[in-house]
Amino acid sequence: MKINWKYFLIFFFLFAILGYFREKFFVSLNHLLYIKYYGHGSEAPLDNFILLLNGFSYETLYYLKYPATILSILLFAALTLLCIRYVLNEKKLLKWVVYSYLILLTLAGLSMLFGYVVNQRLQDDEYTLSRWLVGIAQSPIITIIILASHQLLTQQIKPHKQ
Repeated sequence: MKINWKYFLIFFFLFAILGYFREKFFVSLNHLLYIKYYGHGSEAPLDNFILLLNGFSYETLYYLKYPATILSILLFAALTLLCIRYVLNEKKLLKWVVYSYLILLTLAGLSMLFGYVVNQRLQDDEYTLSRWLVGIAQSPIITIIILASHQLLTQQIKPHKQ
């Protein structure tokens, strides 16, 4: 199956836009958390859109990161599903997108659980592994792997011309 390059370019830009706004939101939220925790800011001013959250307490903002992370994962997963569906026009591969996200999130959850049970805190290597896995879920990496592996698989299946 050939790649639909028109859709590929559209999804490339959609991933870039989603990644940009995800990064901008979390960097700004962390900046606001820093200001609330330490009682002072840095030289850099807060972004205007994050000022809407300025009235919330530190704890509320801290725990807001969890649903924001889940929303980000869901948006990237949905974009990945749409990309695979339209760029490759292969419905069979959609289950592998779902499996990939489920495996990543399960491993991240188990890593956090292990760190909490064994170390009684979420600050060690297990937490770092979990954040790394969730970072993959909030990126186009799964899409890239599925697109590349599909291309390699279809090239191996084609009979060689002699």
